[in-house]
Amino acid sequence: MVDDTQARVMALIEPWNGRSLLTFRKKTLTPEMSLNQDMKLDPEDAAECLQNVFDAFGMDSDLVTFSLYYPKKPARGHPSYYRDGNRVSPCQAMVL
Repeated sequence: MVDDTQARVMALIEPWNGRSLLTFRKKTLTPEMSLNQDMKLDPEDAAECLQNVFDAFGMDSDLVTFSLYYPKKPARGHPSYYRDGNRVSPCQAMVL
C-alpha cells in the first residue's frame, strides 16, 4: 500500500520537476526530496503542487501549516523535516 501511495504522490509531483538551467536535465525524483531544498520550488508553486496532492487524496490542506516549510524568514530546519534523526520531505512525511 505504501508503494502505491508513494507512486501516486510522485506522479502528482512530477509536473513540477523542472529542468536544470545549466544541463536541461530533470532530476530523478526520490521520496526523500524536498520541494523547497531539492526541487527549489518557490512558495506559490509548492503550494499549488501540494494542493494537487491534497485534492487527489481527499485531504484538508488547512491542517498543514505551510509556513513551517516556507517561512518568511528562514532560520534553520524545522523539526518536522526530521523523523528519528533523519531528514524527510513533507510528501514523505505524509506517507509515513
